[in-house]
Amino acid sequence: MQENEFYGLVQQAGHLDTMDRTQVVTEAVLETLGETLTGGEAEDVATQLPTDLAGIVQDADHDGAGYDREAFVDRVAEHLQGTDAEPDDAERYADAVTDAVAAALTDGELENLKSQLSGDLQPLFEDVTVDRENV
Repeated sequence: MQENEFYGLVQQAGHLDTMDRTQVVTEAVLETLGETLTGGEAEDVATQLPTDLAGIVQDADHDGAGYDREAFVDRVAEHLQGTDAEPDDAERYADAVTDAVAAALTDGELENLKSQLSGDLQPLFEDVTVDRENV
């Protein structure tokens, strides 16, 4: 998947009106995702993302934070502080970006990713609203 395709999926699913806001939102969610994963899994996910986006996941502090859904959304909102994206919409943004991540990953890597997440976070990568076949 190309970077512009990824951003297009996020922009559509997140109902974002500008590409700048789409990029800010994407970075916030990917950084939070990177924090949630261990270094090895973050590297594996990153290999299947567009290069610039892969760097966000790879450069995050991989502490395997084990966020539940509420903590994950709160952390995304923290990353959005001081940007033009509304932190109150962090849950919608998390859903949009994780849908794009799920569309970008192979089935095997998606399962590996979900296995590292708390049971409460796994649904972010299920019921994907984008058509993986058309990506």
